[in-house]
Amino acid sequence: MPAVDHPVDFHALVDSGINKPARYMGHELGVEERDWQTASVRWALTYPEIYEVGSSNLGHIILYSILNAVPGQLCDRAYLPAADLAARLRERQQALFAVESRRPLPAFDILGFSLSYELGATNILEMLDLCQVPIRAAERGDRPLTDPASPPLIFAGGPTATSNPEPYAAFFDFIALGDGEELLPEIGLVVAQAKAEGLSRSQLLRDLALVPGVYVPSLYCVGPDGVTLKPLHTELPERVLRRVATPMPHYAMGLVPHVETVHDRLTVEIRRGCTRGCRFCQPGMLTRPARDVEPEAVIEAVETGMKQTGYSDFSLLSLSCSDYLALPAVGVELRNRLADQNVTLQLPSQRVDRFDEDIAHILGGTRQAGLTFAPEAGTQRLRDIVNKGLTDDDLLNGIRTAMQNGYRKVKLYFMIGLPGETDADVLGVAETCVMLQQRCRDLGRLNLNITISNFTPKPHTPFQWHSVSSTEFLRRQALLREAFKRLRGVKVNFTDVRLSAMEDFVGRSDRRLAQVIEAAWRAGAGMDAWFESLDRTYAAWTGAIAAAGLEGRYRTMELGSWSAVAALDRDDLEAFCAQPLPWDHIDSGIDKGWLAEDLQRALTAAVVPDCSFDGCSNCGVCGPDLGHNVVVPAPEVPIQVPTQAPPSDRCCRLRIRFAKTDAMALLSHLDLMRMLERALRRSGLPISFTGGFHPLPRIQIALALPLGAEAHSEWMDLEFSEVLPEAHLIERLQPLLPAGINLLECRKVPVSGPSLSQRITAAVWSFDLFLAGENSRDVAPVDWLAAVGAVVASESLIWHDTDKKGRPRQRDCRPSLQVLECLRLQEQGRIRLRLKAEVDALGRSIRPMQIQHWLTEHLQCSIGMDRLCRDGLLLSQC
Repeated sequence: MPAVDHPVDFHALVDSGINKPARYMGHELGVEERDWQTASVRWALTYPEIYEVGSSNLGHIILYSILNAVPGQLCDRAYLPAADLAARLRERQQALFAVESRRPLPAFDILGFSLSYELGATNILEMLDLCQVPIRAAERGDRPLTDPASPPLIFAGGPTATSNPEPYAAFFDFIALGDGEELLPEIGLVVAQAKAEGLSRSQLLRDLALVPGVYVPSLYCVGPDGVTLKPLHTELPERVLRRVATPMPHYAMGLVPHVETVHDRLTVEIRRGCTRGCRFCQPGMLTRPARDVEPEAVIEAVETGMKQTGYSDFSLLSLSCSDYLALPAVGVELRNRLADQNVTLQLPSQRVDRFDEDIAHILGGTRQAGLTFAPEAGTQRLRDIVNKGLTDDDLLNGIRTAMQNGYRKVKLYFMIGLPGETDADVLGVAETCVMLQQRCRDLGRLNLNITISNFTPKPHTPFQWHSVSSTEFLRRQALLREAFKRLRGVKVNFTDVRLSAMEDFVGRSDRRLAQVIEAAWRAGAGMDAWFESLDRTYAAWTGAIAAAGLEGRYRTMELGSWSAVAALDRDDLEAFCAQPLPWDHIDSGIDKGWLAEDLQRALTAAVVPDCSFDGCSNCGVCGPDLGHNVVVPAPEVPIQVPTQAPPSDRCCRLRIRFAKTDAMALLSHLDLMRMLERALRRSGLPISFTGGFHPLPRIQIALALPLGAEAHSEWMDLEFSEVLPEAHLIERLQPLLPAGINLLECRKVPVSGPSLSQRITAAVWSFDLFLAGENSRDVAPVDWLAAVGAVVASESLIWHDTDKKGRPRQRDCRPSLQVLECLRLQEQGRIRLRLKAEVDALGRSIRPMQIQHWLTEHLQCSIGMDRLCRDGLLLSQC
């Protein structure tokens, strides 16, 4: 088994045979070298999703940056590998590794998982198994922390872990509740001291349990009622209070990935917490109080972040951006300062009742971003029951404002299955769409993209006792499908009911669910499996539930239908709501009695105002422990400066020869283009942009390389809006490029001359071929030289493939073959070849994989290829 305390052989594990290998490369822009040997505590923040999802998560980036700022502590990162790399790791008995140090995860002191979704727990078990760490906390022993055989401490944080950690308690040594910015450094100090004192795992966990915001499941047991959890030691708190921290926007610019991610932009938090009081919304209850970021801090973070990262887009983040009263002023100021930089501002789902001309102006830029609102319910009555605080007039006015500012497509989110919902409310969703289209007709055609999700009750909300029915969901979806058939300009997406059913079952469960989660994972029910094979994954979950004998177990805490709830008198309802719940020992700050009272208010459709702007609702949050609402008054909105088109003058074209080697060989052509664009933005060089709706920098890279191929003499053209000295370009740009991308020379060429692609005449390659397959050692020695000679002597080399429409075609490639020769014969049946091939006007040539194919046909045996390098692209003289 490979050593734990040394970096893995990365290039042996990750090569072009792995899908999107650059996602595992690490060493992104913003990563600093860390000293492994001198760190007293070594963290790995392990996000249980693929890299493209995890690396763009703002909380992940912020905590990573904060931990690396703590003296004596080191923080690395790891992500869920795709199936191909996971299979290779298991095949080679290699533990999953961190992306920066490339050390196996068992070498770290602490592995922290983000648990942001109920069904994501199976991904965590997959990662623990790939880490070669026992998946259950009880199986990790009690060795001294300094013992090399002691497994890392495993903890979880995030909204799902905070709301109800019990279904996952068996897998974690401890849970970090609430905000982690201050909590995680405190945990690190306790761990450092415990290591220095030689404490065992159990001794450390006793100490950690005394840190506010840390919940250690093994130190709490189920009481006589079978639900309530009680501490095993008197010094431990009966209820563990979540932590609250002040947002720190300057930590948001920590990393810029080499590959495209799901949120491929700078993200800056402007407000944390929401006090709107929507009764279905768990984030709104778990993140109180509301805390605004000072406008100057937001502006500085965005302006600095755009310069440091080179992103072309940025996003201002909050649960409800429109409740940040400084948004119009901050947005206009940022638009003014960045008016000539071809950037786009995006906002997540907004309050439609606060969407006005100022917000419409700041959205987008030279490229208009999408627009999303969440009415949630189709009728006013139901919106009042759920305390949405939104009227039909608010919705209409917001949509009209959007259309008056050029929007013709709007995305709307609705839910079905909400408490108190009737068929009239369900059909009201379609009727609302009709009303919006009809009453906006004078402004043009309105296209709506509608997402219909299924309500799932969440812990720590007034609807946590509510019942839902999969059968009713299906019936209501059918009602809506029929109603939407008659509508034009409306695209509708429905959330699968089975996904919602499992989300509800897991989210409101207790410790007995651990065996279900483990069994579902062993049956292949990872998160990705829901989208690859929903039927099989749902069957794995339901089979695991049935095997555990837990079918229907959790329905005992539910109230039944809304009409049954309404029939209860006040005392009976209070008595039911006072019964213990599996998450009662988690103190969110909100009083459980207040949640029951708000349920009473929902029965009468009574609306509770937003306590950030109206009177206190007495939910129990505000006080010395969690603080109070911090609301920044609305500053004066600056005068708007018109957005400028980026410079498109073509004053100078520079042709650069460059090399792409080492790990950069794993970077795709599109990711290389994206990297160069960001480097040029950071350089401040006067790059010229194309015109049109989506201006792009004028960058042309010669023929795209195959993934995994190194290149020693590639070419690219850059055009600038000002005359630029050749030496100045290399001097400014090279320091901004990662290791492995080296600028070799730069020459000025006529702007009006032939393009780079028209100048390419030939490509020169070198590569190794070898006998492949399981029985390659038993194959008789092959005459490589004779086979190569046969290919060279061929009168025709026919290549069969398909065009873009899938139609078969063939082409004789022999006229393109200029040189094919042996560079050296190696041991174990290897040969290194040199190929020189003509490149025609359409960019077509002979590639090494084609030579591999023809030699395979000639030798009648399986041939592999590696150490692929394009030694040069030859250009005609200017």
